[in-house]
Amino acid sequence: MRKLSLLLILLVVLGLSSLTVMAQDDSTFIVQSNGDPQTLSGLYANDGNSLSVVTYIVEPLILGGENWGDSIEPALAESWEVSDDGLEYTFNLRHGVKWHDGEEFTAEDVLFTYEAVLLEENAIDWRSNLIQNGEPFQFEVVDDYTFKVILSQPDATVLTALSIPIVPAHAFDSLNMIDAPFNTAPIGTGPYRFVEWNTGENVILEAHTDYWRGAPNIGRLVVSFISGVENIANALLAGEVDFARIDGADLSPFQDNPDFSIVEAPRDLMRYVGFNVQSEQYSDPALRRALATGLDRQAVIDAVAGGYGILPDSVFNRSVFIYEEGRNEQYPFDPEAARQQLADLGWTDSDGNGFLDKDGQELTMDLAYLGTWSLMQGISPIVYDNWRALGVNVTLVPLDDAAANTEIYDNQSTEKSYDAILGGWGLFGPEPDHYRNYLASETGFFAYNNQEVIDMFAQGRSIADPDERYALYSEVDALLWQDLPLIPIFQPIGVFVFRSDLNLEEAEINGTFLTGLKLPGNAYFTE
Repeated sequence: MRKLSLLLILLVVLGLSSLTVMAQDDSTFIVQSNGDPQTLSGLYANDGNSLSVVTYIVEPLILGGENWGDSIEPALAESWEVSDDGLEYTFNLRHGVKWHDGEEFTAEDVLFTYEAVLLEENAIDWRSNLIQNGEPFQFEVVDDYTFKVILSQPDATVLTALSIPIVPAHAFDSLNMIDAPFNTAPIGTGPYRFVEWNTGENVILEAHTDYWRGAPNIGRLVVSFISGVENIANALLAGEVDFARIDGADLSPFQDNPDFSIVEAPRDLMRYVGFNVQSEQYSDPALRRALATGLDRQAVIDAVAGGYGILPDSVFNRSVFIYEEGRNEQYPFDPEAARQQLADLGWTDSDGNGFLDKDGQELTMDLAYLGTWSLMQGISPIVYDNWRALGVNVTLVPLDDAAANTEIYDNQSTEKSYDAILGGWGLFGPEPDHYRNYLASETGFFAYNNQEVIDMFAQGRSIADPDERYALYSEVDALLWQDLPLIPIFQPIGVFVFRSDLNLEEAEINGTFLTGLKLPGNAYFTE
């Protein structure tokens, strides 16, 4: 999810009375999303609300890329072979896959999709996935069901790089995607097909009866727009929604309630506070480690996530294939130890004003965050209080959506207006290289420019042997945990609540998919 988690929140919407009737109809499955999508195109969807809808509609060749789970698995491609020199990937596409309009899926659709992504005018975020050393991958349609990707040098990230939703070539007049009607009325190969988008209320989908995994068990799926944990919980209790994630909510109405089931599943997300490491004061890793020791991360989990979170011991999410619990020592909350570490670095309160200083310079921090994101509204005062208690003169800097886009996403310089920033990222899947733009780029969020890390990420792309890659990225992990350009605060645990007569065993509740379901077509009602 390229815009990370900073843009997940949209407006709460009313108008749910009509959905109450639907909820009693066992041929309709009602799920919750926070608000209207920004787009229904799988190629442009990079915010939570959009992905909460399009993931039911579209599919990539392979699962395991960004937004598509935590393991590399066949999807529209049933298998693939790699040449001995690692330069050619041949994908064997599934036969008999139908688009929602009845047309057959072929290799021409794959070629069209990747060519559209590469067209610079389309401004599709996935474009960089398909470029190697400044040159695009080469593609070849061998026949209707065989597609070849040709590289200029071996690249171990190819499979996840190609995990991009495929669009139907026959639905477009040209490669131009920006203004295509498809963006609001998509055609896919997924388990559900688009029917209607009622702005501010819901998106209605119907079962794709020719779906290659088998027709979905439930004929209609409604994505209902409800935001705020209390509103979501009330909608569940009122029978207005069948399945929802309600992280941080009071679960007592659902616990020991025979009408509901609760499942917890770790999510492929990270909440963090990152530093502008180009700033004079926060360029020192020892200072950043002291602040990590002085941050009560468990208090954050308890306050904003109802205790449903994991204290990270890595800058990588647990979904990445090189993650190993216990490799790195935690930074336990110990404010006295943090104060001593700061004093050892020369930061003392020489003038008695309550704030630390060194060589006549006070330790100040402009701490930026997305002010419209309720989660950050909850995290920011805890970080503020913890670090002010250490003697850091923290100023909270809430940003509106426009300012966040300009300062965080569009600012590709090393000059940042903030000393530190609260944020989140996620849905990166098992590939560690997906973190490269954030952890090995001086123009990234943290302006982090460690040449050793940059070189190791570059080396990791070219190593084919999984064991060698594991060893290399384990070193990267340990190095970043010491350098600490960001403090990982917590990884959320998704709390999924649903009707007890809704069987989701074969639908596979999976927190690494934004919908929470890996195979939604397998859901069914038992009564």
